[in-house]
Amino acid sequence: MTTLRHLFAALALIGALGTAPAAAATILKLATMAPDGSIWMQALADAKTEIETATAGAVKIKIYPGGIMGSEQDVLFKIKTGQLHGGGFLGYGIGVVCPDVAALMFPMVFRDYDEVDRTLEQMRPFLDERTRAAGFETLGWTEVGFSYAYSVKPITSLETLRATKVWSLDSPMLMELFAAAGIASIPADVTDVLTALQTGLLETVFGPPTAAIAVQWHTKIRHYNALRLTYAVGGVFLSGAAWNSVPAAHRETVRSIFDRHCRQLTPKVRQSDVEALEFMRAQGVQAIETAPETRAAFEQVAATALLKTKGIVFSAAAWDRLQLILREIREP
Repeated sequence: MTTLRHLFAALALIGALGTAPAAAATILKLATMAPDGSIWMQALADAKTEIETATAGAVKIKIYPGGIMGSEQDVLFKIKTGQLHGGGFLGYGIGVVCPDVAALMFPMVFRDYDEVDRTLEQMRPFLDERTRAAGFETLGWTEVGFSYAYSVKPITSLETLRATKVWSLDSPMLMELFAAAGIASIPADVTDVLTALQTGLLETVFGPPTAAIAVQWHTKIRHYNALRLTYAVGGVFLSGAAWNSVPAAHRETVRSIFDRHCRQLTPKVRQSDVEALEFMRAQGVQAIETAPETRAAFEQVAATALLKTKGIVFSAAAWDRLQLILREIREP
């Protein structure tokens, strides 16, 4: 009898061990304004699949695309309250996660992609550190691209720009630029811009070509100015708390996979921008070349706005570091 009792006890123990629940997966919920089907969203989706495979399901990613979690401001609030864990930010959010990245996005900073690539690579450690100080962890930096002015009316100068209904976001840097240029702007969330163009509330908007196509702005504008106004960078970030919740054994895997997919996105964005501008022209949108005096006028506006932006919107340390790198790149 004793032997039977011992046998049943052993079988029960084996059964209990066999049915013990596996360790729960870490689920990371990320939101982005990038539309479903866009190249940015595809990069996130590819990273998600690879991470879940590489960690054998220990880390799972849930992505909410196309602004379904609200504006970037809404997403940041949901991260703060724990409803979300991070996001892919392309606009407002990146200024909160890493204010110093705004130095790179100041108008007329970069001349070409070579300067962009060499500068960003050298700035990455500094920007990652500043992001961490703001309570977030960088998973990867993404290219958003050079922005242009698109308009219902032709924009050939600052004067013609001032005469249109110009879109603005809630951005201190943008406000200083418009103040320096004497432009009265109309604020609107990104998700409301297309409707504003349809109703005539807005006539001039700004953004990279691929993004303009993705959100259908090209269907309402008739011109774009070929002047590259600003360069924009985005990124994928987790809150510090969410990053700490990732098992230590998988953190480098998660970071490296996101970083690789973000880097691989860059040439795709650039090619997509070329194709987007070609598509716009094929649809009857006219390109306007920039006269030297117009470029000089925009550069003067940027220089004036810098006086009220450096040390406020972004740190003097970020700007000085950026300028040092650019001088080294440009030296013959």
